[in-house]
Amino acid sequence: MIVLSLAALAINLVQIFWRGIDVDWAGYSVTVGVALATFAGGQYYRLSGRSERIGAALTGTALLVFFTMAISAFNYLLMPITRPSIDPALVRFDALFGYHWPDMIVLAAQYPILSEVLRYAYISTMPQIAFLLIVLGLTGRVRDLHDLIAFVAITATMAIVFWGFFPSHGASSQFTLPADLEQAVNPVLGTVYGQELVRLAAEGPGRLAPDEIRGLIGFPSYHTVLALIAVYAARNLKWVFPVFLLINILIIPATLMQGGHHLADIPAGFVLFFIGLWITRKTVDQHYETGGRPELLAKET
Repeated sequence: MIVLSLAALAINLVQIFWRGIDVDWAGYSVTVGVALATFAGGQYYRLSGRSERIGAALTGTALLVFFTMAISAFNYLLMPITRPSIDPALVRFDALFGYHWPDMIVLAAQYPILSEVLRYAYISTMPQIAFLLIVLGLTGRVRDLHDLIAFVAITATMAIVFWGFFPSHGASSQFTLPADLEQAVNPVLGTVYGQELVRLAAEGPGRLAPDEIRGLIGFPSYHTVLALIAVYAARNLKWVFPVFLLINILIIPATLMQGGHHLADIPAGFVLFFIGLWITRKTVDQHYETGGRPELLAKET
């Protein structure tokens, strides 16, 4: 995660100064400051021997904050994109299976309570990852913590690089819903959001700011990937796993109903998850074979 973060940051800085991108340096300074302070706290607990577990939780959190900042800016700086989006092809693919995104919104309007439940499930993905970072660290499951941060770093990087070559903006960018229907459902990512993604891809970011960063990737669905990662990372947490399993099962239909995705985005998310799982296990296994220190946790009471 550190290597990928620093590589993305270096590329970002070159592009910012070469292209003259307007940047909210104050906003990014706050994010970097939070990441560095959290990292320093983690290293203090780790190296002083006070608590390897607290050190692991804080360090993992710091790495995720820094990585998210660097890789999301990297994603934005891929724009403007002159290549045509693959969304029309994905719409045609969905039609082969009888899927039509506006029909999903009509269904959501018929079941408002279910739609609202799916809304909260959909927006829970990053809070789930943050929760797991803390819990895995504090319970001494550092191997699972290492799996989690490597998994996120690897799959996010793969998804963004793929998007750079084959841009997509989701089903919500391909349809215009009746105003009363969209108002009734109020999806998290509706047609206005989809149209804004199309504009951003064509024009590029006018200003780079951490509080203005949007999720750009349509295919594969990274919400699906994060849902699967959360379930995988929680597999050894006896009381957490059933709750996470239920919530993340709900995220699959929520990705269509609230996330404005194509049907094809979901199986593509599964494919990315399994590729990422294989690379993650190879990466983490190599770490433990060449210098991991799980024995320090065993000494703590």
